[in-house]
Amino acid sequence: MANPISESMAKGTIGELLVQTRLLQYGVQAAAPIKDSGNDLIALKGDAIKTIQVKTCTNEFPRPLALPNKYHLVALVKLHGYGTELLLDQTKVYLVPREKLADLRINREEDMGKFAISQALVDALFVEP
Repeated sequence: MANPISESMAKGTIGELLVQTRLLQYGVQAAAPIKDSGNDLIALKGDAIKTIQVKTCTNEFPRPLALPNKYHLVALVKLHGYGTELLLDQTKVYLVPREKLADLRINREEDMGKFAISQALVDALFVEP
């Protein structure tokens, strides 16, 4: 017998798995740490290492976002169709560097478009030291 999974936990887990999948699509290996101390994913591309906090919503992201003290990137996942039929091809994934988050209007598509996950964005964010 399994313990029940809350809607919040399921939604967050779907978001994390989707971010892992999309990062893999662009050549980044990402995994959840054994113990989550505030970073949902550790991501590697070449010699570049990034810690990622994932926030998932179905409508709008809350402001302010509850974020840990230390992280490199926030992955914002806007699920499309959650609760009825999850449409992954219409779900939006954004990768935002920590330093760009403060002044960003995260619920406005016109502001978020430049952070939509793509090969060019991933290459720019995962620059080898």
